[in-house]
Amino acid sequence: MINKKPYIEVPQSDNACWEGWSNIGQVLLDHIRSVDKKKVVITIESNLGTYLDSNLHALRDCIVPNVTCRAKDIYKDPKIIRLLNKNNSGSDHHLSTSTHNIEDYFDKQKLKGLQNNIDFIDEGIVLIHGIGSSKIWEPDILIYSDISRWEQLQRFRRGEVSNIGVYNADVPHQKQQKWSYFIDWRICDKIKKKAITSCDYFLETNNWKKPKLATGEIIRNGYELAYTQPFFNAPFFDPELWENETEYNRENNDFKWGFNCSMDENNILLKLGDYLFESPAINLVYFNPTKLLGDDVYKKYGHELPIRYNFIDTLDEKDNNLYLNPNANFLKEEYGIHHKQYESYYVMDAEKSASIGIGLQEGISKEYFEETTLAAKTKNARNKIQNLLETVKLQKHDHLVIPNDALHTKGNKLMILSITKSSSIFELSLFDEKEKVWSADHLNQLLEFSSNFTEDYRQHLNDLNGTKENGTEYEILGTQSDTFITKRIWIEKPLKLKTAGAISVINLVEGDEMTVKGDFDPMTVHYAETFVVPATVKSFMMDPSPGTRACLLLTTIKE
Repeated sequence: MINKKPYIEVPQSDNACWEGWSNIGQVLLDHIRSVDKKKVVITIESNLGTYLDSNLHALRDCIVPNVTCRAKDIYKDPKIIRLLNKNNSGSDHHLSTSTHNIEDYFDKQKLKGLQNNIDFIDEGIVLIHGIGSSKIWEPDILIYSDISRWEQLQRFRRGEVSNIGVYNADVPHQKQQKWSYFIDWRICDKIKKKAITSCDYFLETNNWKKPKLATGEIIRNGYELAYTQPFFNAPFFDPELWENETEYNRENNDFKWGFNCSMDENNILLKLGDYLFESPAINLVYFNPTKLLGDDVYKKYGHELPIRYNFIDTLDEKDNNLYLNPNANFLKEEYGIHHKQYESYYVMDAEKSASIGIGLQEGISKEYFEETTLAAKTKNARNKIQNLLETVKLQKHDHLVIPNDALHTKGNKLMILSITKSSSIFELSLFDEKEKVWSADHLNQLLEFSSNFTEDYRQHLNDLNGTKENGTEYEILGTQSDTFITKRIWIEKPLKLKTAGAISVINLVEGDEMTVKGDFDPMTVHYAETFVVPATVKSFMMDPSPGTRACLLLTTIKE
């Protein structure tokens, strides 16, 4: 049974976290009174996706500042911001990574005017709020208002928030996500990397009705504690990726797509006294990357963990879409980046009829496929499109590499652990969320980079390399990745593993549970749970339940 709320308990944290706007306001007022200055500047630096207006109103009601300043009031005109990012935005499929800072969004005259006004004030409380607020004036009290990227995406889907400075809450959320990936997240992450090292408080509003404030010191203590032990990310589940799945029941595990190791989207949970405080897992990468990733991994990949574990469950529901991971040439041409996507499927569970469609069947031309797809006006007709793909039978513990240029499905009657290098934002899909095929141009683009599932690719089904190390037998899973290596290890007795100074990601793919032991409190891992072992953990022991045989997948970065 997956633990949906795994937490790291931070000692001496009983009086370091507060819940509710009234309690938060009282703490901030007490701090303001302790500052030995007539004029106190309190700044709430904010991450993308926070409810800027709602947060500001709540805080203003609590602390009643003499002056309130909003960062967005000094932004350039939205048209200018769009023009500024012209080389980064373009059409849906022509985006490239931004190199801008938030200061590039500031109107210099407006900024100077605001700074002069703040300077003119002799006494009272000055509240500065919003994305980029910490760049306006040196604060006496700095609060960092954070939110997970997963929650950001949900607010995009609900049409509740906009990208920075462009007021586009009404556009399709896919466009907002792409804009965020290439532009906003780059800008906000530059702010975050500095803010989290020095802020006085962290404000967490993933659940706006239950906001939490914690001291910067106690959150940073939590980060330091996380580096010393294996830990779980708090998993999240996405029902919206599946048709007819508009509602889901968390208690009944009615989930179709689960993410439990996506450092840029998952949270970690810190137990601070009686409260669970959500903090984006990416903060661990940003706060002290070498402790988490290791020196060599950090030198090679910077503030990034290029390993993602996601679950795809089609045991009860079938995903009728088709997908394609574009090759490096496509990514260079369309996004201006040098990147190779990688994805493979490890079968956690399968029914007798389990299979996956991949590549057009022999004799099916791209022209016929395109004609059939564009003519598919009914749901039944769209479902039959998958019949044009080659069918590969799969069973439990099979492993299949998904070639970058092959049309494929997410499988049928399967529970799959998807092992990938990076975000699925580069993945192309045949149908949009309303089950309508994309335009003919989009379809042509997709087919241009597809290929048949030939015998050459079949060698990547259960391509295993058996070897032995320190008396333990393990298998290296076949891969096209130049980034990481995944080992499958079967154990019946305690096994000591070493990290070699680099991060490891592990999932228990067979066995009810296992205990992880070392120079830290023992941790119980259940079937299908993924955990992260930081680079600073030199070694650890995997101890299966007595009389059982367990199997784990262990992914590490290639040297």
